[in-house]
Amino acid sequence: MEIKRRNSLSFKQAMITILAVFIIGLVFSLYQITTDLKQEKKRIDQTVNQVLRLLEFPAAQAAFNLDNNLAKQVVQGLFEYAPIYQAELKDDLGGVLASAERAPASTRLRYLANLLVGSSKQYQWPLIWKERTKPVGMVTVLVDPYLVTKGFFDRAGLLLTFDIVSNLILALLLSVIFYFTLTKALIKTAASFAGINPADSADRKIRMPQGHRQDEIGQLVNTGNRVINEYRLHIRQQEESEAELNRLRNLFSNVVDSMPSALICVDVELKVIQWNHQASIISGCTAERAIGQHLTVVYPLLAQEVGSVRDAILKGTSAHDRRLISNEEEEARLYDLTIYPLTTNGIDGAVIRIDDVTERVRIEEMMIQSEKMLSIGGLAAGMAHEINNPLAGILQNIQVIENRIKVDLPANRDAAAACGTSIEAVTHYLTERKVYDIIGRIKESGKRAAKIVENMLNFSRKSNRKFEAQDMAELVEGCIELAANDYRADQNINFKQIKIIREYADSLPYVSCEKSQIQQVILNLLKNGAQAMASSRENQLPPQFIIRLQPESEFFRIEIEDNGPGVAPGLAKRIFEPFFTTKPIGVGTGLGLSVSYFIVTENYGGALSVETANSGGARFILRLPYKPSESCRV
Repeated sequence: MEIKRRNSLSFKQAMITILAVFIIGLVFSLYQITTDLKQEKKRIDQTVNQVLRLLEFPAAQAAFNLDNNLAKQVVQGLFEYAPIYQAELKDDLGGVLASAERAPASTRLRYLANLLVGSSKQYQWPLIWKERTKPVGMVTVLVDPYLVTKGFFDRAGLLLTFDIVSNLILALLLSVIFYFTLTKALIKTAASFAGINPADSADRKIRMPQGHRQDEIGQLVNTGNRVINEYRLHIRQQEESEAELNRLRNLFSNVVDSMPSALICVDVELKVIQWNHQASIISGCTAERAIGQHLTVVYPLLAQEVGSVRDAILKGTSAHDRRLISNEEEEARLYDLTIYPLTTNGIDGAVIRIDDVTERVRIEEMMIQSEKMLSIGGLAAGMAHEINNPLAGILQNIQVIENRIKVDLPANRDAAAACGTSIEAVTHYLTERKVYDIIGRIKESGKRAAKIVENMLNFSRKSNRKFEAQDMAELVEGCIELAANDYRADQNINFKQIKIIREYADSLPYVSCEKSQIQQVILNLLKNGAQAMASSRENQLPPQFIIRLQPESEFFRIEIEDNGPGVAPGLAKRIFEPFFTTKPIGVGTGLGLSVSYFIVTENYGGALSVETANSGGARFILRLPYKPSESCRV
C-alpha cells in the first residue's frame, strides 16, 4: 500500500524536528526583539530630550520676553524633528505663545506600533531663565513612536524572515536525509513483509535492508521473522485442532439432528444456543434464525413454560411429563415436554426436549374410546335386559287392566254387580276421570321405553367388523331415538326440544356397513350440533335439524344441518383434527369428530366434510360407498 508523503515517517520526523527548531528559534527571536524594543524606547526618550535641550534657551527667552515670533521659530524648529507631530510653548501663566501640529504618519504597521509602544508619547520640558528661580514657561510635544521605531520594525521583520527561510531549508534537508536513512528502508521491509503469507508452505522470510543489520530496523526484521515462524507453527497446530473440532462438531450436529426429539438449549438469559433439525420442523424457524434469539420469540408456544425453564436454570430442578398443544399449524399437534438443567462448572442454562406424541396419544385415546364404547355397550346391554323384565310386566299389566274394564266381558259385569254398581257406571266414571287417557299414555310410554331398550341392545351388540346391508333411514331413525334420550342439564341440552325435519329421497338403496360404527358417527354429529345450538345465545330461532338422505352414483349421501352458530371459515379445515375443540374446558375432548372422520375415511373409504348452510348453521356431509373395498374391511 502506497503511503502518502505527509503520512511518511521521514516527513513526520522532519516536521517534528523543524517544529522544535522553529519554536526554539522563535523564542530566541522574540527575546531578542523584546530586548531591542526596550532599548528602542530608551533611545526615543534620549533623542526627544536631546532635541528639547537644544531649543531650551531660545524657548526660555521667548517665554520670558513673551516674544511670539521667537516662540513660533522655536516651534518650527521642533518640527524639524520628524517624529514630533504636535508642539506647544506656554508662558508661566499658561498662555500659549505658539503651537503647531501635523497628522501622524499613516502606515500598515500603525496598529502593531500602537500595540508595542503606544499610539503617542507626550514630553514636557520646563523653561528656566537665569534671572528667575521658577520656570518661565513650558514646552510640550507629542511624539509618533512609529517614526522613531521604524528601524526596529525593519530589523524585527528581517530577523523573522530569516528564521522562516532557514527552517524551510532545514525541513527539506531533514526530509531527504530521513527518507534515505529511515523511510526507504522501512518501505522495503514492509514490502517484503507484505509478500509473506504465513499459511504458505514455503519458508519465506523478511529481507534485511542493506546497512541496517545492526540498527533498530535490523532488530525489527529479526523479530518479525521469529514471530512469523512461531505463527506458522501455531497455524499448523490450529489447523489440526480445527479439523478435529470440525469433525467432532459435525458428528455431534449429525447426532443431535438425527434425534426424533426436538432439542433446544438456552442460556441464563433464555437465549437459544442449540437448535436441532427437529426443533426447526416443529417451530417453523431455522437454526440460523433461532440462535441468539430469545426462546419465546422464536417459539412462542414455550412462553407458558418460561417459569419451569427458569427453575431449571436457577434451582437445578427438572420438569417432566409437561404437555403442550399447538394449534398454530394446519393440524393440531400434541407434544411431551422435558426440561432439565444444563450444567458445566455451574448451572448456566437449560435443555428442553420436545417429543411429538400426537399419533401415539391419538391411538391411545382411540383405544380408550373403543374400550369405553365396549364398556358402555356391555353396560347398555345389561341395563336393557334388566329394564326389559319390569317393562314387560308393566305392559302386560296395562293390558290386563284394559281387559278388566271392558264392557262386553261377562266377568266384568258380574264383578260390578257384586259391588253394587254396573259396568256402564264404572266405564262412565273412568271416562270422566280420564283414566282411559292415562292408561293410553302409560301404554305409549311403555312402548317407547321398549323401543329404546331395543335400540340400546342393537347398539351394544358386537359386530366383529361384520358388514351387512343396512336400511339407512331406519339406522338414522334409531340414532335419533338414542340421541333423544341424552339429556344434559349442565350443558342445557334437551334433544327432545329440537325439531327434526326429514328430507329423505324415495326408494333409498341399502348400504353395506357395520351398523354400530355408522351409528357412532351419526350420534357424534347429532350431539355436536345439539351442543352448538345450545351454546348459541344470539340465535333466537328454535333449534332444528334438517336430515337429508340422498343416493348418488357411487356414494350414499347423508346431510345433517343445524341452525346453530356455524363453523368459522378458518376452522373448517381443522374441525376434524384430534383434540381440536372450540368448547369450554370440560365440555369436549376434541375427539368426537376426529374419531368419526377416522371411521368414515379409513374404515370405509368415504368422506366427511363440513360447510356453512344457508341458515348460517353448519352442514355436515357424510358420503359412504355402497360397498366398501376389501382393503377397508381388513
